[in-house]
Amino acid sequence: MKLKVMFLFACLFLSIGIAIAQSSNATGRVLSAEDNEPIVGATVQIEGTDTGTITDLDGKFTINVPSSAQILVISFIGMETQKINIKEKNRTDLTIKLKPTAEVLDEVLVTGTYGSAKKLGSIVGSVVAIRSDKIENRPSANFADALQGQVAGLQVYTSSGEPSEGVSMRLRGIGSISSSNEPLFILDGSPISGGAFTAINPSDIENVTVLKDASSTSIYGSRAANGVVVITTKRGRGAKPTVSIKGQYGFSEPALPTTRMMTTSQYYDLWKTISPNADFSIIRKYMDMGISTDWQSYLMKDNAPTWQLDASITGVANNTNYFISASHYDQDGVEPASGMRRETLRSNIDTKVFDWLRVGVNLGLSYEDYETNNFATKGNNPYNVATLSRWALPWETPYKIVDDGNGKWHYGDRKDFFDVLGLWNPYYLLENQPGQKNKLRLYGNMFEELTPVKGLTLRASQALDAFDYRYRYRQLPAAFNNNSGSASETFQRYSSMTFTNTAEYKFDINKVHNATILIGQEAIIYDGSAFGASVSGITDDRLTLLSHGTTPQNPTASIQKKVMNSYFARGEYNYAEKYYLDLSFRTDGSSVFGKNNRWASFFSVGAMWNIKKENFMQSAEWLNELSLKASYGTTGNSAFSGDPYYPSLGLVEVGKYQGGSAFGISSVQNDDLTWEKQKSLNIGISTRMFNRLDLSVDFYNKVTSDMLMTIPYSYTTGHGSGWGNIGSMYNRGFEVSVQYELFNTKDFYWSIAGNINYNKNQITELFGGRSEYVLPNTGIKYQVGESLGDFYYVRWVGVDPEDGQQIWLDDKGNETKEYSDNYAIFTGKNQYAPWSGGFNTRLSWKGFSVDANFSFMLGKYLIDNDRYFVENPNFVGQFNQSVEMANMWTTPGQITDIPAANSTRQFDTHLLENASFMRLKNLTISYSFPESLLSKAGFIKGVRIFGVGRNLWTVTQYKGADPEIDSNLQLGKYPNTRQFAVGAELTF
Repeated sequence: MKLKVMFLFACLFLSIGIAIAQSSNATGRVLSAEDNEPIVGATVQIEGTDTGTITDLDGKFTINVPSSAQILVISFIGMETQKINIKEKNRTDLTIKLKPTAEVLDEVLVTGTYGSAKKLGSIVGSVVAIRSDKIENRPSANFADALQGQVAGLQVYTSSGEPSEGVSMRLRGIGSISSSNEPLFILDGSPISGGAFTAINPSDIENVTVLKDASSTSIYGSRAANGVVVITTKRGRGAKPTVSIKGQYGFSEPALPTTRMMTTSQYYDLWKTISPNADFSIIRKYMDMGISTDWQSYLMKDNAPTWQLDASITGVANNTNYFISASHYDQDGVEPASGMRRETLRSNIDTKVFDWLRVGVNLGLSYEDYETNNFATKGNNPYNVATLSRWALPWETPYKIVDDGNGKWHYGDRKDFFDVLGLWNPYYLLENQPGQKNKLRLYGNMFEELTPVKGLTLRASQALDAFDYRYRYRQLPAAFNNNSGSASETFQRYSSMTFTNTAEYKFDINKVHNATILIGQEAIIYDGSAFGASVSGITDDRLTLLSHGTTPQNPTASIQKKVMNSYFARGEYNYAEKYYLDLSFRTDGSSVFGKNNRWASFFSVGAMWNIKKENFMQSAEWLNELSLKASYGTTGNSAFSGDPYYPSLGLVEVGKYQGGSAFGISSVQNDDLTWEKQKSLNIGISTRMFNRLDLSVDFYNKVTSDMLMTIPYSYTTGHGSGWGNIGSMYNRGFEVSVQYELFNTKDFYWSIAGNINYNKNQITELFGGRSEYVLPNTGIKYQVGESLGDFYYVRWVGVDPEDGQQIWLDDKGNETKEYSDNYAIFTGKNQYAPWSGGFNTRLSWKGFSVDANFSFMLGKYLIDNDRYFVENPNFVGQFNQSVEMANMWTTPGQITDIPAANSTRQFDTHLLENASFMRLKNLTISYSFPESLLSKAGFIKGVRIFGVGRNLWTVTQYKGADPEIDSNLQLGKYPNTRQFAVGAELTF
């Protein structure tokens, strides 16, 4: 018996020893073939098993593999999956390079759309995906700012450097006159508003996908006329938990030099020239004292700090994927009383409950707090800081002048009131008129996904985008010597709930005929309300609630509810992944339209030919990919403010009946109001050659009809205007995207890439058979045959050297010195850039990398309204003037573009400037420490340090605050900012 037991123990230890001898560690590093940078979070798995691991911050991995194992599978989203035969090579110090998005279209997954994820190379439509490394680590609070110049045809504008300012986007031109021109935004499969972008931590984003043509957007129906931007946040990956901590600190300053304003002596010379008999005693006094205030330096910061801290944990455990993150963002503005603080939390968790059931919850929570200047958006108000920095007279000083009694003086404390200007010091004003905005936002979705039989997926999702917004403004009673303060508050609550149900069935016949059928239903419920009130008569700085005022003023309230219900279907077919055909259909019903046109239907058809897979192309080894695609379809636009279909009541008379108020119909009902519709054609070709060169070209034609706009009514109706479907216009153009790898060796990588878009817009029909319609006091005119956004002004020629008078062209093209508004014509210059694009270069050497992204817009024009006030002799004695006024005409024969003092300035094309620009949008320089240096710490997987800059360099002829402004004119705009930051990222 003892011998048997000993024999069993001997066998046990022998088997353990054999098992140990039959397994060993495989080690290696996963790099990007594009730039030799380490890929963090790549999955390394033994083929045919659940055994796997995840790469660290240096792209390195260690995995225990049995001797029987033959294949390691290495994968990462946006990269080509590779299989490594570890039987045929050394298992240690493996180097695996994965091809990135731009190279392998078949391996790039596009998620967030209806149905399952798709490989980019199998999508018939015009689609572009942007990876997370092009978005995160930027110092801007709004991730969309980083998209500028990254996608052909997508124009992104950041019109202001104010920290809470959003961006505006347009894809392939201007799709509407009065409705929104922004794309539909989808976050993790659910719609959100563009206002949510500042609530999203850029480090949480996995990728952004832009859907451009009807084949990819028609399934979104009435919301997709301007394209679709799909944002996908990160998911859990890797067998073991990975913790990442990242921090960065930087500062902001105005992106461009401010307008050069006159010094005290320069202003004195100008004033004396214009008004020689004026009283100059005050200016002479301060000029003799040497006072000449640089108001722009006083009011604008050049080192406004920004700092950010991110932390996340990601992994996979017990069939559950999890990604959890938190962040803090804090940015001061370059103007006083402007800044943003943001806290975010994100939790993305999904789990496989059974083989046939997966459920998940994706939630984001943010709290944004803004310090705000109540005058920041009031362009021509002297308390607008940007305006005051130009208008303030140079001999005024923000500090008290202290006389020491010995004929000398020095600056004392800050002045609260400027005697010369007759204005309060902005800093004093902002301290005593504090404004605060805050927003609490919850957004996300939950889903349930069933696979009852092979190929069939049933999915239900419930999504929410909701926020509470509060704005508080106070004027403290102790200020301004009036002992009567005021207060106002605004509160808004908004929610959008989306319920989506889909059934998708995938099948194939002999692995040759591959098909997918999707049907679905979606309901969206919008609910919004707002309330505002103000009071006066507050007498104590400590008691500033609305209830502390004695006199209520101007209460406001509104409620808005609307519903959309939709049904949709899509069919996809390909033969041997060579010939593709896609069909989609959607019908939408909306409560915002008239009862006669509440429902509308949209469709698309798309086809693609993968020419490279043809037998006759196999001998062309230099050609890696070649495909031709075309699509046609319809979409709609229902994104406009208010409820134009419904009639509304308003206060139309006050005190007319026994001292009471009367209400009447302020807007009329239009039962025939219908959707804006858009027909879109796209033809494209894409190719990759020599494993180095990628090229794609698209041509498109979009025709918008039934455009929504407020139109003038006959006076006999008793109403001035109302909503109507007024006409049509088109956008036509082309896009080119190219990337080329100059070097791709083990230690050195260098690539260059670029894209360009040309868009031609033209109005083809207006309401009531009209050929033109002028918007009063805007310099904007709509005319059939012209482009939307063309400037309609009197043409300014120059200054007559003999008498200094201005010369204009009349409407016939003849020169005249008599100005008339009747001489206005289309200038051929447009506020919307017909040419736009970007280019970038990427270099890496060992652990170092450099990534530079440029953007440009060409043919863009902008009215510099600030110049009207600071290059105008009518305002001398009131406002400071630009140094350009030193060139004002004074002598016959003088050549100048500044007219004589007695020549009245007009709002003509001399204020219309070329706002084309090229900008170094982002520059990132980073270094990843080698594992040999970190190995002693043991628990640290990786360390990366980086420096990043935004808007570092701008080339433009525009003289105003910034050419990127998305408007027809600029007046007192908060300047766009240049930002610098340094940071570090640690992974454990």
